[in-house]
Amino acid sequence: MQEVAFQLSFLLKDDPDFGTEGRMWGIDAPEFGETRKVAALAWLQGATVNHYVPKSREARYAEDYARLGLANDRWDQFMGGHDCLSRCADFLEGFAVPEQYRLHRIGPETPASILDALEQTASACGVLPPMTPVLFGQLRKAAYFCLEAPDGGVAACAGACMRNHSDSRFGQAAWWGMLATRAEDRGQGLSLYLGAMAACSMHAQFGVGEFYTGVRSDNVVSRHVCQKLGVYDSDYACLAILDPAAFGEGGYTK
Repeated sequence: MQEVAFQLSFLLKDDPDFGTEGRMWGIDAPEFGETRKVAALAWLQGATVNHYVPKSREARYAEDYARLGLANDRWDQFMGGHDCLSRCADFLEGFAVPEQYRLHRIGPETPASILDALEQTASACGVLPPMTPVLFGQLRKAAYFCLEAPDGGVAACAGACMRNHSDSRFGQAAWWGMLATRAEDRGQGLSLYLGAMAACSMHAQFGVGEFYTGVRSDNVVSRHVCQKLGVYDSDYACLAILDPAAFGEGGYTK
């Protein structure tokens, strides 16, 4: 999926109708008449996504996609603004990174061993890291972080990126997420720390003032983390549209 999405980047990266957080290309807040265009993206990549879908309309979209032979998945869209940035700044001020843990901002210079460990930690938590050009902030403005543990593994990771073109109506908002902590490092607030670091970095470097992410309705832990950092459930949903030949009836990430 990501390999196809990377190839599509050469066609879509400058088009404000399309956006990517580094997993696949999608169309946010589509009109009902665009469902066939969305379906084409799903068939090309194996999956696509719609953010900013009003919850009052998501059933209709799901029906349209199912009628075209596509499977559906969904998350509640959590959103944060000024309160998020304020809470994140307060959290960072009062947090101390545990001794012998090392913070990395992911980029081209990041050692391959850290990238491999990041993938292992994220995958173990059911989280799909983005393609490298987004992870490094090359294809989209982004800030991804991880904490290297004393044993050389990645204890936790998080990040954010401006998944939409600057000319899009969502061009000043940032997708925020990829929060994951490996089992042996949980209970220390590491995801909160890296999530706050990602949000504050995007604000300081790119002027981002709005953040959004998708959270499962039954994921109590993620909902708590989001709310603690000022990111709350909204009137929108995130819809995944999946080609059953690629993903069956399941999804690509938690």
